[in-house]
Amino acid sequence: MHGRNGERRVRGPFESGTSSAARTLFFLLAAENLLINYTATAMNVALSALVRDLHTTLTGVQSAISLYALVVAAFMISSSKLGRRHGYRRTFVTGGGIFVLGALLSALAPSLPFLLLGWSVLQGLGVALMLPSLMAMLTATFAGAVRTKVLSTLAMTSGIGAAAGPVLGGLITNYLTWRLSFLLGATITLAVTWLIRCTVDAAPFPGRPGQRFDSPGVLLSTTGLVLLDVAALSAGRYGLLRARQDFVVLGHTLLERGGLSPVPVLSGMGVAVLAAFAGWELRLVRSGRDPLVRVTVLQNRTVRTGISTQLMLILVPNGMLFLVPVFLQTTFGFGALHCGVVLLPVALGLMTAAPPTARRIGRGRTTHRAAAMGAFVYMGVGCVAVAVLFSPHAQGVAAVGLALAPGILLIGLGRGMATTLTDLVQSAPDRDEVSDVTGLSYTAGYLGSSFGVALAGALMTTSLLYAFEAGVNDSRVLSPAQKDFVTRSVEHQVQITAVSDDALRTKAMSRNITGTAVDGLVRINARAREQALAVSAAGMAVLAVAGWLMALRLPVRARDRDSHGPGT
Repeated sequence: MHGRNGERRVRGPFESGTSSAARTLFFLLAAENLLINYTATAMNVALSALVRDLHTTLTGVQSAISLYALVVAAFMISSSKLGRRHGYRRTFVTGGGIFVLGALLSALAPSLPFLLLGWSVLQGLGVALMLPSLMAMLTATFAGAVRTKVLSTLAMTSGIGAAAGPVLGGLITNYLTWRLSFLLGATITLAVTWLIRCTVDAAPFPGRPGQRFDSPGVLLSTTGLVLLDVAALSAGRYGLLRARQDFVVLGHTLLERGGLSPVPVLSGMGVAVLAAFAGWELRLVRSGRDPLVRVTVLQNRTVRTGISTQLMLILVPNGMLFLVPVFLQTTFGFGALHCGVVLLPVALGLMTAAPPTARRIGRGRTTHRAAAMGAFVYMGVGCVAVAVLFSPHAQGVAAVGLALAPGILLIGLGRGMATTLTDLVQSAPDRDEVSDVTGLSYTAGYLGSSFGVALAGALMTTSLLYAFEAGVNDSRVLSPAQKDFVTRSVEHQVQITAVSDDALRTKAMSRNITGTAVDGLVRINARAREQALAVSAAGMAVLAVAGWLMALRLPVRARDRDSHGPGT
């Protein structure tokens, strides 16, 4: 296509002078980036199939989802450093190989432990190695306005992959098997890494051997992040402040039921370890040694505020993308395909909002801060809409989908508006600090994903537990003995998030609770689920408000890096 003066106009993020090698690199990395984000959300709609095929519980599957994000976050900073020392292309290819191995193991997994090893650990480690190198190669290859468009487009592929995960994953799980998603991931990643190795010259991305690797920094950062995520995961089982059960480790009761919950204890330990990590890194910098990450980059207001805002922009939608399928499958018995159809507005909203937002920012008609604040507004209103419009009395996927569509669409629109923030964060630091910021940025993103699933599950379990127990205690059809039995059973087995009405009826009748008593118990369970979704969605809306307050502190204008940023 040519303009009025005969100059060639190029569609997409590239200019006419962009080399074919650079374009090939971008398309390969964008494809892998889309796949990685698809993998992170495709299993959300396959919860029931995973529980059935692996003979596990919803809590076990939730742990696998959250552990995957945790492994990525815990090793992201270390992986970013490895890319600087040994070369980004080499690190990316190594990560791809580990990812393929994990995907194959996950596809063949006969039980939850194999899925935890293949998906949560090996694929998580592979992603941690690939993503910082992916970003570094693009940042080094492109410069100026083209780099801004490339990074915005890359962020949009992340959102599209995450939004398409429930839809495509639902189709694959319903008509074939969830295992095929992992096989496709292995195939695509193997092709991408092979092409990267064959077509991308390693010379433009040399390693930086430097000094001795910062092993204490790896240990401290990983331990601190693990403690924080375990604390979030523990909230659903043990409660936020008061322990609902004994906290037992290796056969020893460390915290008794009724006392302090392990959540604040583990959280405090995690924060303390991360503070020690920051102190250790600063000490290395002052002594002239090579740190794992230069935490001094957080003194840059744009970096510091941008990364914290990124965390919240991922936490809120990922939490909702976990909540909604859980309730659809436990309340209505929906399969993966129906869940994917109901979540389709997320993908539509993202693809509707992302391109115009990027264009407006590129033309100076709006700012990254305005886009991020608008994203939180859409997400918050969407969460409230889900809480208000959800109806357990709706019949069929069409009625449920129409009831939830406004809220889910708003969340998708917010997710689309949030895709441009990556460019602001990556463009803020000096040239030699880009890899540090990349590691911290991706760590925050995957912590947001992990915390989103864990906190959504904690809100859901806690509110469901209290609503169920209150309904049992107020029941007029249950005898005192039955009330006591049900209450004790729930307190010792906090798995009611996975119990549908039919499953609860079968369980109750196996314990000799029949007639009007079992009917009353099923009604209580249904009301408790409805209240739990409303409370959980409202809680995510509150977190969206907190994110909006964070975004308010973003700079109005990004620092101009076009003439001297990375890659020049």
